This record gives sequence, C-alpha cells and structure tokens, in this order.
Amino acid sequence: MTLPESLRNVLETTEPMRATELTALSDLPAAELQGRERAWVSAPPERRHGLLAALRSLAEDNVDLNFKTIYLLGLDDPSSEVRQAAIEGLWEDEGSALLERLQGMLFSDPDPEVRAAAATALGRFAFLGAAGGLPSSRADQLQEVLRRALVDTSDGSAMQRRLVEALAYFHDDGLVHEFIGRLYREGEEPEQESAVIAMGRSMDVRWRDVVVRELKNQDAGIRFQAARAAGEMQLMETVPELSTLADELDPEVRSSAIWALGQIGSKLATDKLRLLAQSPAEDVREAAEEALGEAMYASGYDG
Repeated sequence: MTLPESLRNVLETTEPMRATELTALSDLPAAELQGRERAWVSAPPERRHGLLAALRSLAEDNVDLNFKTIYLLGLDDPSSEVRQAAIEGLWEDEGSALLERLQGMLFSDPDPEVRAAAATALGRFAFLGAAGGLPSSRADQLQEVLRRALVDTSDGSAMQRRLVEALAYFHDDGLVHEFIGRLYREGEEPEQESAVIAMGRSMDVRWRDVVVRELKNQDAGIRFQAARAAGEMQLMETVPELSTLADELDPEVRSSAIWALGQIGSKLATDKLRLLAQSPAEDVREAAEEALGEAMYASGYDG
C-alpha cells in the first residue's frame, strides 16, 4: 500500500525538505497510514530520520501542528535512530496508548539508546502520576514498571540514569533514593548530573545540602541542574547564590537560575527578577518576566 501523496513527496526525493511540504503533513488521519509500514520503510532510513527531526523542530515552533500519526508510525521502524526520533517527537502525547507502548519498549526494544529514550519519555507520565494526573492504578503500574526496569539495568548506563530521573517523581519511593545516592557518590559527572536532576524531582529535604553545594560546581551542566533542583525544592536559602548564577555568562545556567527564582518567589527572589526584567539582553528580560509571572501566580497576586 502506498503512502499518501503529501508524504511520498517528501520521502521519495533527496531534495531539501520545504516547510510548506512538512506543514501539509499535519493532522494526517491515522487511517491513511495504517498498514503502510512497508511503504514507509522503503524510503532510506536517513530520510525517514531527517523527516521526523524536521517535523519535531517545526512543531516546537508552531503548537498548532500535529504530526502524531507519523511519529507513531516511526515507533515500529527497523532503524533505532528513527524509533528514538519518534519517541522524542511524541513529547506532547499523554495518552494511555503511548504510556503502554513506552512501558513495553523499556524491556522489548533491542537498542539501549531507544530504551533510554523511552525511560526519558516515561518521566513525563511519572510526573503526571505523582501529581494525580493519571488514574491511581495506572500510576501504581508505572511506578512498578520503572522500579523493575531500574533493578534490571547495569550500573552507570544511560538507561539507569533516565530511570532514576523518571522514578524520582514518585517522592516516597525508597528504591529511587537508594539509587540517587549511589549515582551521586559513585558516579562521574553524567551520573552526578542525573542524581541532581532526581534530587530536585523528588523534592526530598534529605538532598538539600547536596543541591546547595552543587550550585557552585565547576561543571556548568551540574550547576544548571542544581539551580533547577533548588527551584523545584523551593530552597529559599539558595536565593543569593541563584541571583549570582542569574548573572552568569553561560546562557543555560542563567536561564535555569532565573526560572528557579520564579519558583521560589520570595521577596528577595522577585526583587532580583525585577532587576533582571530591565536587562538590555532580550533573552534575560523575557526569562525574568516569565519567572515573575510564575511567582505572582503562585502567590495569588492578581494585580
């Protein structure tokens, strides 16, 4: 069975992909691609992967575009790179069908990077489950699946790190706190960075001192995650250090610190955000204004 003409026009050529052609692929009915897996994989894998990457970029710039049907087709692709891109492209999908599919891929996909991508995506569902956004039975099932996968993973693997990050949303899970401590104490920078991510997501005060200390880490990636963790944990004592990080040259650390100040929302934090909102740098101004909005919303301010 052949693919819809709009999709064939993009896949069956080596010409650069044009935005107008890609936009035409939005909201394709599922029935138009059902049973067309053979036609899909007849295109070169590099072209399929390039298409999914281009669609994701386009969708991030325009929230009205919906390429879910094509991403779902990519989940069954023989290419691991395409399967991973498909998972990443479904970042807005919070449906139960995708939840079940990702849980299965944790154990069944032959590629470790795809399994790690599935674990990362399940973190979104773990957040929903911990926040009451999933039926309790589904949340409990997800927590158990993540725990089982975590116990089965090898130390220090990307899969293990992503599972720890996802499971940390279930704040009272003793197993994940055991793994957080192990990653932080025994790992190198990638493992320690994941541990700090999980500390923030767990919002457990046992990690307070570690998060405070890591705000001064020499590695920018860990400072970025420590700033975010401080915001998630609403550590008011970190406002002076976050204010310093908000003036950093590193744009990612700076943006994370500004976000965290908005999450904490104390007077000292909002005073700093108001100063940053007058910055000559547009990205700093916009981040500060958004963080101020978060702080005002959280405090119930209506003026």
